Amino acid sequence: MSLDINVYTKDLSDDIIPQIVKRLNDYEMVVEVHPDFSFENQTGFLPFKFRLKNPPLEVLNDKELISGFELYIDDFNLQEEKEKLKPKLSFIDKLIGKKTTEIPFASPAIEDKLKNFDKVITFVWHAGDSFELRFASLTSAILTELTNGICYYPADDIWYETKGIVEETYKEIKAYEQSLKGKEIKYHEFDEW
Repeated sequence: MSLDINVYTKDLSDDIIPQIVKRLNDYEMVVEVHPDFSFENQTGFLPFKFRLKNPPLEVLNDKELISGFELYIDDFNLQEEKEKLKPKLSFIDKLIGKKTTEIPFASPAIEDKLKNFDKVITFVWHAGDSFELRFASLTSAILTELTNGICYYPADDIWYETKGIVEETYKEIKAYEQSLKGKEIKYHEFDEW
């Protein structure tokens, strides 16, 4: 099973990578991103080496772990996305001059912000590693905050704006991780990049 989060933004450069890592380190872990990571050429799995400062289970104490998520960066144009949502007219409908109705991509307030964005960054995580949720959720929230973007969780059709997104995300992650029992937690020990 996999789920995804989309971050819509205009400003995206490698200059913010150190800021992302610094912010990740604010949340009870010591993190390193893969040394070759760049927004310019990233596609697929993005690994993070980390050690939890206050792990939910004793078995994780002092362990160097590896986790991450899939990351995809695409161009975004609100008007083009809205065109894709329009239903196709049948031949008869076209002959009689029927017009297609516009389907909203999001609420008018969200669309008003989305029209200024030209990138969508998709974070995909899988259930095979208990910490992929931590990294996909926190990194997407931090990126939303740093770029003043908008975050979207398609599975539940929820749009998140910048204010308080990182702290709220961390609370949810902590609750999830603390709910895991010993055999439920799935992790990978770090070996090498």
